[in-house]
Amino acid sequence: MKNFHRYIDEAIALTLQYHKELNPKLWKSNNLDTEVAQKLLKIADLWSEFSKIPKHAIRDILLVGGNANFNYTSYSDIDLHILIDKSQYENCPTILADYLKLKKQLWGNTHNITIYGHDVELYAQDITEPTPSDQGVYSIMFNKWIRFPVQQEVNFNDPALMQKVEDYASQINSLIRSNADEEACNKLKTKFREMRSAGLKQAGEFSIENMVFKELRNLGYIGRLHDYLRSKQDKALSL
Repeated sequence: MKNFHRYIDEAIALTLQYHKELNPKLWKSNNLDTEVAQKLLKIADLWSEFSKIPKHAIRDILLVGGNANFNYTSYSDIDLHILIDKSQYENCPTILADYLKLKKQLWGNTHNITIYGHDVELYAQDITEPTPSDQGVYSIMFNKWIRFPVQQEVNFNDPALMQKVEDYASQINSLIRSNADEEACNKLKTKFREMRSAGLKQAGEFSIENMVFKELRNLGYIGRLHDYLRSKQDKALSL
């Protein structure tokens, strides 16, 4: 097992940012850089082939997330969504969503693709799945904005934000230091998931719940918890 007990509580500096312009590494006068667009289309094509997504089911290739908005940071992935019509799958199995999720994970585990330092994160999105109304959405396939992001008033200095980040970071460190069981770790993971989902639904991208989750992810605490859980499971299955 990894030596997770070496982690100690440390001073936390928030990573979230908000800008007046889109990421200049990717955008030129609010248009996606041509070379970047071509590279992303190639990546999407290769992943679709790897995931055996039929070409006739693909409706668009979308760029979403922080790098299609003003809240990008050096931690922000390039969220590349393959927009598909799942009804076009012949004899579509009930396990299709799980299959595509596993293909996404397998691709991520076997590839390390970046665009100007940003990891490319792929996802198969059904045409019936809505995109958040407060976020930018860019069609790479058709080279146009579906929804241009709107500048918002964002407060990253809210004391409640820092307090929640510190509290949850301390909880994760405490679980790891105490060699907590899987049930306790999974309970906290479920709390994070439900917290973020509720925040996004009620207040959108800049809800305090979503910002807390993103801070914990950027600072490595979410990944630390996942790694610890995997190590516990591996040890339990080993002789």
